[in-house]
Amino acid sequence: MLSTEQLINDCVLFHSVTKTEMEELLSYSEWEEFPDGTRILDEGNSTRYLWVIQSGSCEVRKKLSNGTEQSLAQLGPFSIFGEMSFFNPAPHSASVVALSDVNTIRIPGREFDQMLKDGAKGAQKVVFNTVRIMSDRLRLMDKWTAEMVESCGSRSKNAEWHEFRSKLYSDWQF
Repeated sequence: MLSTEQLINDCVLFHSVTKTEMEELLSYSEWEEFPDGTRILDEGNSTRYLWVIQSGSCEVRKKLSNGTEQSLAQLGPFSIFGEMSFFNPAPHSASVVALSDVNTIRIPGREFDQMLKDGAKGAQKVVFNTVRIMSDRLRLMDKWTAEMVESCGSRSKNAEWHEFRSKLYSDWQF
């Protein structure tokens, strides 16, 4: 198991969390091990856990229309996953599969919600850090998608992309 200091220093989810706040977060957390090849999350299913990889590696996979899966990313120690369904309860947008034996820490949604209601500073910092992580991912996805559309050289695809971006950033309905 990783030390409290390692989690605070090396996992962006816990940056600025104090040792006391980290201990409180960990007191509500669960530890789980997965053997190589285990599907930890399945796209389309719903669970409300925020996962942190302590050791091992995982692959994030997305189902394609032909039934196969496309690898989106590989995650190693201190990486997080499950954050989208954790903060916005909905089915998982991708699957996560262990590429080796994996040890995780998972924060259950109900307990985290209670920590927030109780005003726990550590939980508030985790929310802020998650917003930063997701913002960075969205920024990177926007850049990659724009480059991909531009590289295909199709005027219609370029127009579609600009229309999509316009809707994405202006038509939010909550």
